[in-house]
Amino acid sequence: MKHITKHKSLLKNSFSLLETIVSITILAIIISGFSNFTYYEKNASQNFSDLNKIENLFDTNKYKKLSSYKKNIIISKNDSQKSVQIKVYEYKNKNIKIVKYEK
Repeated sequence: MKHITKHKSLLKNSFSLLETIVSITILAIIISGFSNFTYYEKNASQNFSDLNKIENLFDTNKYKKLSSYKKNIIISKNDSQKSVQIKVYEYKNKNIKIVKYEK
């Protein structure tokens, strides 16, 4: 009889150990999820700030902070073609790329 109660005690201890391991694993997953969420939230906030600054540049027609160059394009309409020179303004960083074309 003593042998059976000792076996039950070991079984209970191993089940408690399994519960603890599963709980710690779930907790680690939840904590890593929250840490990734805050990283992406900071990144989104920075992108929003950058986009707002670029929008203000476009509204005021101040393109000094943007790279600019001229480009010739060919417009085909019906059977005729017309060459047009346009000015291209471009802003690019690791997350955002914006291009504006002006005639």
